[in-house]
Amino acid sequence: MSTSTSGKSFEQQSVSQRVIAAVAEETGKEPTEVGPLYHVIDPDALDRLFSTVGGGDRAQGHVEFAFAGCDVVVRGSGDVEVTERDVATELSDDSDDHRRVGNYEEA
Repeated sequence: MSTSTSGKSFEQQSVSQRVIAAVAEETGKEPTEVGPLYHVIDPDALDRLFSTVGGGDRAQGHVEFAFAGCDVVVRGSGDVEVTERDVATELSDDSDDHRRVGNYEEA
């Protein structure tokens, strides 16, 4: 994968940096143009959640959230999956009576 402006490869970046880089790549924008991640999730908490524990990676669990017009899934392995949302999806999500928070739905 590509190298960030800080000189770290994608795999060497923190999870929050990888989210920003992956969203930028998916949307065709520069990382500085996708907006601040902290408006939707605490980047430090995200990094701590997926940091290595006891010399090994977390293999289970995931966090899902919407950011910069994309659906983002961060897996326990630290893999980041990004899918750009279409306009119809965003409009229907705005009119729903529930919000998605992590893996739970709030009524």
